[in-house]
Amino acid sequence: MPGQPWTREELDSLLRQVVAERKPLPKLSVPGKTTAAINNQRRRLKEAGLLKNSFTGLRHVPWTICELRQLARLTGEHGFSAAFIAQLQLIPGRSQHAISKVMGRHGLGNPAIKSRARNGRRLTPEIRRELERFLREEGRFCPSAAVARRWDLAAQTVNGMRRRLGVALSWKEARASEAYRKGQEGRARAFADQLHHRWQEWRVQREQRFRAAQSQLTQSPSAPPRRICVDCGEHWFATRYFFHAQTRQRDSAISTSMSRTCRLCRAARRRERKRELQEPPRTFSVHTSTRKSSAS
Repeated sequence: MPGQPWTREELDSLLRQVVAERKPLPKLSVPGKTTAAINNQRRRLKEAGLLKNSFTGLRHVPWTICELRQLARLTGEHGFSAAFIAQLQLIPGRSQHAISKVMGRHGLGNPAIKSRARNGRRLTPEIRRELERFLREEGRFCPSAAVARRWDLAAQTVNGMRRRLGVALSWKEARASEAYRKGQEGRARAFADQLHHRWQEWRVQREQRFRAAQSQLTQSPSAPPRRICVDCGEHWFATRYFFHAQTRQRDSAISTSMSRTCRLCRAARRRERKRELQEPPRTFSVHTSTRKSSAS
């Protein structure tokens, strides 16, 4: 509902504060009038030419089609934020607040980031003071991930608060924690599993190449003789592609011998030997020492 109309005394008081005393909006005071009412009345007095250039106000410049298209390209194709665009002045003359407002009106920006900002947790002054006390005292060496889970925050938020408080963990302190060690072990296991999976795929592709070469040589009129692998029993062709060949030279004689195991089974044997060497020692030595001690 509209308020009471301005009286002559209230207008004179506002004019004196703006023209003579040069007060900004937060310091303007007229009994019975809100800040919004004072700001609107000041704008009307400015348009009437009664402020004598003591208040210029903000000049409203509508957004052009070119600016809107550029903003859509910067936020859609490149994923830039309003702060980044304003900092680099990619749209000249537009502040971060203006860019952010236009992005909100036109639905621009990353939906995940916007949703995270809307649903982010805002700490009350009491909870913030308690968290700062915890980071300075008993939580000084706690990992940021553990603190974030306890206070229902993001780990980046905890790291930023630690930097502002001057209690950020050093490189050695952060990596000496139990959480970092477990994370390293998890990453090592994931890398080993990924590498094992890649080698499995490579072996499957290698066998497929062997099958394709075997089928191609079978259709050839001058195919080499076949050779049976002693491990898998497959009838491969007696060529260096399928079997390992070794050449020896004694004096002036040169002899060539070909393995009885195909290259696929030969590689499988090497993997098996390597796996046996990497296995932990069995308890045979323990039983041997026990038998010796009991015999003595």
